[in-house]
Amino acid sequence: MATINELNFCSACNKTQAKSICAGCKKYFCRKDFKEHEQQLSIKFDNDIVRSHDELLEQMQKLEKSNYLSLDLFDQIEQWKKTAIKKVEKAADKVHHELIELIDKQRMIMTKQLEPITREIRSLRKEENFAEDDINRLRKKINEIQQKLKQFIEKDTNKSIIIDNNQIDWNHLICIREIQPRSKRKNESKKNQKIVQTQQRMSMAQNSYYYTCAICGNAFLTNAYLQAHMHRRHPNYE
Repeated sequence: MATINELNFCSACNKTQAKSICAGCKKYFCRKDFKEHEQQLSIKFDNDIVRSHDELLEQMQKLEKSNYLSLDLFDQIEQWKKTAIKKVEKAADKVHHELIELIDKQRMIMTKQLEPITREIRSLRKEENFAEDDINRLRKKINEIQQKLKQFIEKDTNKSIIIDNNQIDWNHLICIREIQPRSKRKNESKKNQKIVQTQQRMSMAQNSYYYTCAICGNAFLTNAYLQAHMHRRHPNYE
């Protein structure tokens, strides 16, 4: 059994003048070593507690800057944005090229329609052999081509050339989904499974043509299913 003197040994220098005890570690110290022990505790408190607290607080304050949180996810969003922009630009370039081809096509069609009129006008002017009927006929042909050109270049008509697809749901084209812990997902899966089973039983209970297990209460559409259930789940009750 330890004596009083043995209990009062200084745990640092092993001297007998140990009159101070630490309330935390329950060790005895002499006055000198007790002060050093307090200083060591103060340093340890600053290093282990205060510094850890300050680092944690600094990290939490950085959350106010959105770019600091989940940098990899922000990089993925930025990469998705660049890819989406490239796809939109590619689609716009394609439609732009198609519009140029359409304009050139219509211009060539109207040019070919105007060529014989141009030749006839030059011929009549050169020979100075034309009458009122020629003027009215040529005016009618020119007006027809002019009307086609007007319809093609009108602002309202140009709108019908570009097809705007409003079926894209831009609000849900990309989204953030919180990943739930696996245990929570399992609990929700079991809960949903029980709900489905309950709904199935209630649905079957509404039908008068069903067979119910007297042991567990499960319902079956045919007696054969019930007998198979009894054989599989309750063999001792057969």
